[in-house]
Amino acid sequence: MQRVFITGSTGLVGGHLLVQLYLKGSRIKALVRQQASFEQLRLISDFYAVPFQELHRAIEWTYGDTLDYVHLKEALMGTEVVYHCAGLVSFGKGQRDALLRTNVKGTANMVDAALLAGVNHFNYISSIAALGKESDTGLIDEETSREMSKPVSDYSESKFFAELEVWRGAAEGLPVSILNPGVILGPGLPDRGSLLIFNVAAKGIPFYTDSQTGYVDVRDIARAAITLVEKNLTGKRYVMVAENCHNKDLFALITNAFGKKPPRIRAGLGLLRIAVWISSLLSWFTGKPSQLSKDTLRSIAQPECYSSQPIIDELDFAFTPLQETINDTALFVKNLPKVKQKRVSQK
Repeated sequence: MQRVFITGSTGLVGGHLLVQLYLKGSRIKALVRQQASFEQLRLISDFYAVPFQELHRAIEWTYGDTLDYVHLKEALMGTEVVYHCAGLVSFGKGQRDALLRTNVKGTANMVDAALLAGVNHFNYISSIAALGKESDTGLIDEETSREMSKPVSDYSESKFFAELEVWRGAAEGLPVSILNPGVILGPGLPDRGSLLIFNVAAKGIPFYTDSQTGYVDVRDIARAAITLVEKNLTGKRYVMVAENCHNKDLFALITNAFGKKPPRIRAGLGLLRIAVWISSLLSWFTGKPSQLSKDTLRSIAQPECYSSQPIIDELDFAFTPLQETINDTALFVKNLPKVKQKRVSQK
């Protein structure tokens, strides 16, 4: 029985990965913060028809975070495989220090602790944000060069430098693999991250932007990470994008799943710049971080297409179609009130 260590297990990717590993019979130790909420993991376990209390009892929980290297050194002893899913995702203003601290320093600590523990495989969940954007073919993949002189988001920079820490570990003898998922969709809490769009779509979306990017099902990310470890494929990274989709088409698919009208009004750069300005002004008055920034604008304004051909060819990997992912997620979101009501009635 494989002894695995997971970070980010109460998040979307880590939660699905934890449940899939549990169903495979792995011995799991999971790192969680003292103040972490288990609400999302509870919902994910419900999705897989796994009783949450049964799951919770089967996991060895260790309380701390990736910035506490002393704790990590002790926690990773005896571990064979590490899945590092924890990280901060933010395109808001004023988040640079937090992003570099969590994503870069946290990953460096994990790598150092894994080296000390003699881990057999270190799998890191990165992002397409860490990839280069200058492609001669029009398709961005693992080999696309990254122009360091070009402006990028603080999040992109943090994931790029986090990957460098993983490759540093590889140079020091740690067997590693990296996954670069696109925008992640799938069953989870719809009030955070990329799943916020499902909350908005349930009420209808009037606007769309001229952007395009790659999307992937969270269940596929978990499945791919497990497969890389099972096949002992190290020293590589793989782009994880099921389909590239224009923003207007994505919104149409999601609103249709909720029985709402698709967006019809194009939000141009001028309108988006005004939205960023208003968000910054509100942030100044309220003292709360702005949810929109120049990084947000840059990520929205750049149409991007990605290729996942290497993982398809090398692992014979079949991605979940985007339409299926959206339908499953929309159904999950629709059923959330019923799930919560059922839980209350069982108390």
